Amino acid sequence: MAKATLKTIAEYTGLSVTTVSRALKDGDDVKQPTKDKVKAAAEKLGYRPNISGLGLRTGINYNICAVLPVTKPGDIVGDVGTLALIEGLTAGIAGSPYHLTVLPLEPGVDPLASVKYAVENSSAGGVIFNLTQTKDERVTYLTEQDIPFVTFGQTEMTIEHPYADIDNYDVGYQAATYLYERKRQNIRLLSSSQIYTYSWHKYYGVKRASMEHGLEFSKQSIIFDTDVVDYRKMAYELMKGDNSPDGVICGSEISALGIIAGIQDAGKMIGVDIDVIVVETCDLPSFFMPPVPGLRQDFHSIGRKLSNFLVRRIEGEENIESLQYLEKTTFHAR
Repeated sequence: MAKATLKTIAEYTGLSVTTVSRALKDGDDVKQPTKDKVKAAAEKLGYRPNISGLGLRTGINYNICAVLPVTKPGDIVGDVGTLALIEGLTAGIAGSPYHLTVLPLEPGVDPLASVKYAVENSSAGGVIFNLTQTKDERVTYLTEQDIPFVTFGQTEMTIEHPYADIDNYDVGYQAATYLYERKRQNIRLLSSSQIYTYSWHKYYGVKRASMEHGLEFSKQSIIFDTDVVDYRKMAYELMKGDNSPDGVICGSEISALGIIAGIQDAGKMIGVDIDVIVVETCDLPSFFMPPVPGLRQDFHSIGRKLSNFLVRRIEGEENIESLQYLEKTTFHAR
């Protein structure tokens, strides 16, 4: 089938090409019923605007590049939330002339190098990236290059920039409060690498909850996943040790699967000897044996925010505070 054009839509609707063009741009001189008719026809015929031609007319690069990490060879299951994030990024620009490209960040590759590649090859009018660090070179580079960008995650830099993020301080606080209210006193936090800002936000949330309950929680109670080769074996050894925990906060569904298996290997019972709570992106923990409670992150919602913020930034939005968003998780009891 030939590619649909403005002329195709005009012939289909019986309107002029000029009217069709103005309707698709939501022109004030076109009545709403006509706009609805034209847009319905465009959707049915599979019309897509000519991005190259549109870019020449407006001076805007409509390509959005999301630099996202991919799994390393040998991983059984990747990040469960990645697909939801990409779906959200796509939904956030649906019906607009913007186009999403996902550039994979492979393990061991300098994150800055991937961002530079996107910029230097003119493949991005704007960039989205995650796994932010407190002082992130990518933020400095894109600011210096005057390239619009939005981060999934916060930094602690003097450069104010757009971001959308999960409120990880609240995640840590809620998770630890849940365990402390179940009379657990010796808990562990399974966390991502300490180079990431959100890891420390989560720690400080747990720290606050421990202080409110008159208990001690130190950095020595964090288990960084960069130090873990086998979650199951690690949990088994942890439970067989002299200072075995009675509560664990898992950072993902995948780590929780290994932790639960290791606990059971050690002859301990979830809900009796120890409680587990997981930071989740889907309903998978409801199928664990036994099911465990979780704090649900909505990556689809975050994705929509990220792409929406980036479009607004590309199109000239200068109020950075209006492009910063923190989303709370929702608790799922099981």
